[in-house]
Amino acid sequence: MSEVNRELVLIGVDNAAFPPLLEVLEERETLAPNQLRLLDEEETEVDPQVFANRSIAVESLEKFRFAPEQVVVLLKSGSAAQAALAAAEAAGAWVVDAADNTRGDESVILVHPLLNAAEIAKAERRVLALPGTGAAMVAEALLPLQDQLQAVEVVLNQPVSALGKSAVDAMAAQTARMFNGQEAEIDPAVGHRLAFNHLSSAEAPLASGHNLAELAMIHDLRRLLGEQVALDATINTASVFHGQLANLRVVMKEETEAESVRARLRNGARLKMTERPSAQQAVGGDETLVGRLRQSLLNPRQVNFCAASDNLRRDLAMNCAQLVHLLLKNH
Repeated sequence: MSEVNRELVLIGVDNAAFPPLLEVLEERETLAPNQLRLLDEEETEVDPQVFANRSIAVESLEKFRFAPEQVVVLLKSGSAAQAALAAAEAAGAWVVDAADNTRGDESVILVHPLLNAAEIAKAERRVLALPGTGAAMVAEALLPLQDQLQAVEVVLNQPVSALGKSAVDAMAAQTARMFNGQEAEIDPAVGHRLAFNHLSSAEAPLASGHNLAELAMIHDLRRLLGEQVALDATINTASVFHGQLANLRVVMKEETEAESVRARLRNGARLKMTERPSAQQAVGGDETLVGRLRQSLLNPRQVNFCAASDNLRRDLAMNCAQLVHLLLKNH
């Protein structure tokens, strides 16, 4: 199918990931403005969006008709997004789920463009899923060590933007109220104040003690790294808007010097070694920052290190844009 008549359809203009995705698509000249369609639900009134110096109208999702030449990206979840996924797949379009609409559906291939893009050719359905932003960063940081991994424990400090745009808006409002000497209103969905806080969990724990986001990260990492790697995860929520940082405790199959691990990480694709990675340092960047590497005092086969990245731009927008490029060009 020729490139000329291909279209990219983005659903979820109000999603926190929408601005950085539009920015990355424009920077990479992935498509022309006349190839971009923007959709949102009927009842929402959204202003036109600017892309490559062109004003793009936001169309009604309910009235839109999908077609085989389209690549459809879901940036939002919910019943409207589920209906759009079904309609787009039935029309023969490619669908990229960036909002967990297909979570738990093993018939949908999980694709990280750097790790397993070749899996697209094996897809039984024209529906692909992006890994969660935390899993995407961790998998990329672990890729240079993959053949030597025995077990990994992840402690992820996620930003409020990982909870969605409504959480970002809530923390901004809470911050403003507190600076004005007023009591911050607590978001009932989270149950804790987001501003000036650090949450052990942003959601209720399940019977196992893990929360759903932690189990989802473990599931994504297993699909990307393989079932042979033992995994556990903890996800805290830090009171920052954007940028994530993970502490990784990595057990190797054999005793390994920290300097050998450092050399592998230094040669990793899209990884940048730095002495003390921080989430703020990573925001706006296109690389995953890796550092604080040290030999564990508990186990001679264990090394500990940190990874930090921009969760929206680096681990969602860039990965999504790469996947869209592959689908538009080759599929």
